[in-house]
Amino acid sequence: MNMKRKKQIWTLPYGVWVVCALLFLAGCGSDSKVQESLSASQNPSTIKTDLVLAVGKMDGGQFDPKKGWGMTQIRLTHSSLLAIDSDLNFIGDLAKSYNISEDGLTWTFPLREEAKFSNGEQVSAEDVKFTYEMLKEDGIKFDLSFVKQIEVTEGNTVVIRLNEPRSTFVSQLTEIGIVPKAHYDDQYSQNPIGSGPYKVVQYDDGQQVILEYNPYWYGKEPQFKKLTFLLLAEDASLAAAKAGQADIVYVPPTFANQKVDGMTLRTYESIDSRGIMMPTVPSGGKGMTNGNEVNIGNDVTSDLAIRQALNIGLDRQKLLDVALDGHGKKAFCLCDNMPWFNEKTIVEDGDIQSAQKILAEGGWVDTNKDGVVEKNGRKAEFDMYFSSSDQLRSDLALAVADQAKEFGIKINTIGATWDEIYLKGKTAAVVWGGGRHHPHQLFSMNSSERMNNGIDNMSNYRNPKVDEYLKKALNATSQEEANKYWKLAQWDGTTGFSGKGDAPIVWLMRVDHLYLANEKLNLGKQPVHSHGHEWALFGNVTEWSWDK
Repeated sequence: MNMKRKKQIWTLPYGVWVVCALLFLAGCGSDSKVQESLSASQNPSTIKTDLVLAVGKMDGGQFDPKKGWGMTQIRLTHSSLLAIDSDLNFIGDLAKSYNISEDGLTWTFPLREEAKFSNGEQVSAEDVKFTYEMLKEDGIKFDLSFVKQIEVTEGNTVVIRLNEPRSTFVSQLTEIGIVPKAHYDDQYSQNPIGSGPYKVVQYDDGQQVILEYNPYWYGKEPQFKKLTFLLLAEDASLAAAKAGQADIVYVPPTFANQKVDGMTLRTYESIDSRGIMMPTVPSGGKGMTNGNEVNIGNDVTSDLAIRQALNIGLDRQKLLDVALDGHGKKAFCLCDNMPWFNEKTIVEDGDIQSAQKILAEGGWVDTNKDGVVEKNGRKAEFDMYFSSSDQLRSDLALAVADQAKEFGIKINTIGATWDEIYLKGKTAAVVWGGGRHHPHQLFSMNSSERMNNGIDNMSNYRNPKVDEYLKKALNATSQEEANKYWKLAQWDGTTGFSGKGDAPIVWLMRVDHLYLANEKLNLGKQPVHSHGHEWALFGNVTEWSWDK
């Protein structure tokens, strides 16, 4: 495959970039392939075999699992051992089927004989073994430390043996795209070879990614043989839609009411949640985030009464109305309505009197009548960071701070880059996000084992009973058994990491994923979407069609 890669050599002011993007789309200085795609897209007499999409940045265009690609690339350009269908069932992908031993330690995967990479070479069990061993040794983007041994057996079969049962291993089997052992190196992202339905033919940094149908794809042949992704910011994407130069665009809630001729709004429920992460230990400590030593702790948020008051005092519906224009649902955990969600964590929120009572019983009283409660001479005041490039998080942060004032808590909102947030976030609150098709984030965000791993457990939360439940859930040999312990970790009637318990993260809302799509574009049956709006969208891309 000949993939052209162009380096972006200048940076334009934001407004100028929007204008240039539209000029680019209209044909001024655009790549001829893109212009052909756009022309065909607008010609009703041609058979529709291509799409132009503006759905986000696609994680900078990385196509290497070791570098942390997104689910977009996995489902489009690479295959994994398993996949998730629209009903959230785990099904075979590269693996024809899979078998788990009764003790949960041995996982067996016979591979499809017809699976080939985009260069025509067969996908072998050796490629699977190489990919998993490479990622285990790397240990950064995927934790495979529990994998004991990977074997290749007769019949192009992979056998993975674990040191201990791991109920969430099944999720990693859907997220790890297989790379060819013979062609993988440090420059793999520049010339990726995968076995998914599409192959990369052009990648222009910060501008576009062009994918074309992989003729060696073993699954259902997609109607759309070419996908051109425009790597635009949200307002530029909307402008492209209004100019008639895109078939589908992601729109934030603030743009959802915009009318575009020939396009309709598609709304998908998600478990993509937002909440407020808060340090649970006092200031003065040291910890690690992404390999950097950082200060940890906050003397206000480490008081349980503060966190529980926010959980019950904040009015989630009003926050939804302000930050999402109503396009979402309340959240009380990271997994609302999933099989592992504990419904006992749901509370009557927006209860200012109860929030004030919790604060008063915790020793927080407004003695000087300035509207901010105090305890031992310390005001209930703290900083809260949010990503300055994320309008939703900005709106949510401001709305939370405004509501918190009503029951005596003062929150100072600060917009920053994620790099800054990761360095300072263990000493302040952070507008946090998450939500996947599996429960592993319940462990990574709340287990004391994960305090110094990347950006896991940013609140430095530790509860021995919760740790016990989380470990039992992780080591369960069935999903039913695991779900029992996931629920107990949230709330067992006495303790837990939910808002009813220790509340290291006060979850507030689930974000509807919104797209403007050509009225003729059928996106098939979509699953409940997960964190990262584009991740779930492309899981059924081979089922998409253009309805006449």
